[in-house]
Amino acid sequence: MPIDNVLKLYAKTIRSPFLHYGFWDDPAAVDPARVNLADIAAAQQRYIEHLAGFIPENVQSILDVGCGIGGNSAYLREQGFKLEALSPDRYQEEVFQQKFDGEIPFHRSKFEKFQPAKEYDLILESESACYIKIIPGFVKAQEVLRDGGYLLAADYFVHHNDRVDSPHLKSSHNIERYLQAAADHGFKLVREYDQTENTVVTLDCAKEFFTRFVEPLLDYGRYSVERKYPRLFKLAGLLFGKHIASKKNQLDLIDSAEFRKHRRYMIYLFQKDGNA
Repeated sequence: MPIDNVLKLYAKTIRSPFLHYGFWDDPAAVDPARVNLADIAAAQQRYIEHLAGFIPENVQSILDVGCGIGGNSAYLREQGFKLEALSPDRYQEEVFQQKFDGEIPFHRSKFEKFQPAKEYDLILESESACYIKIIPGFVKAQEVLRDGGYLLAADYFVHHNDRVDSPHLKSSHNIERYLQAAADHGFKLVREYDQTENTVVTLDCAKEFFTRFVEPLLDYGRYSVERKYPRLFKLAGLLFGKHIASKKNQLDLIDSAEFRKHRRYMIYLFQKDGNA
C-alpha cells in the first residue's frame, strides 16, 4: 500500500505521537478560539488513557490494528502490555522502526489478509475499524483472537443516513450493520460508550483554525490571481471548478453539527465466543 500522505501531513504538523481525534473531558468548557497545539496533543493523550480503561484485567497481549505512528502502542507498552502492531502503510512502518527498533513487532499488512503466527488476547482498532470490511474483519478477528479474547473498537459510525451527498456518510460503517455482524460472527458486546461530545471539540477547533487563518489566505490568493492574471484565473475555473467545489464539500467533515447528525463516535468492547 502506498503512503497515506494525509496522515503523514497530520503527524508532521500536529507533532504528536497520535493520529486520532482526541478526548476532551469537559467539552462545554473548551473555547476553540483559545485552543493551541499543546491542548490538542493533551486531548490525544487523554484519548488513549480513557480507551485503555476498557481493556479487561486478563489481557496481556494486544495487536494494535491500524497502529498509526505508534502513540497508542507506546502508551500501552508502558502500562505493561505485550504489543504487536499492524498497518498496510509504509510510512507508518518506517516510523515504527525508528521509534522502537523492533521492540514492538510490526506487520505491514491489511488486517483482512494478516496471517497470524499466534493468538492474541485483544485486538485494538483505534479509528481503524472504518477501514476494515465488516464481515471479513470479524472473520479475521475470530482467527486472530484466543477463545474468550476481546475486540476493542473505537471509531465513528453512521447512525443516520438521509441520502444526501454528505462526506460523513462515506468511510464509516453503519452502526446497526456493524453490531449485527459482530453478533452473527460470535462476538458478544460487553461494553459500549458514546464519546461523540468528547470528540467533536476537535472538529470545532479545526473549523476555527480554517475560518481564522486558511480561508482568509485562500481568499487573498484568489483575489490576487484574478486581479493580476484574469485570463489564467478564468481558465483555471473552467478546468478545476468541479474539483474545487468537491473539495469545498469536504469542509463538512469539520462541521461538528453535521458530524452529530450523521455519526456517533463509539467505543465497543466485544468478547469472542469460543463456541462460535
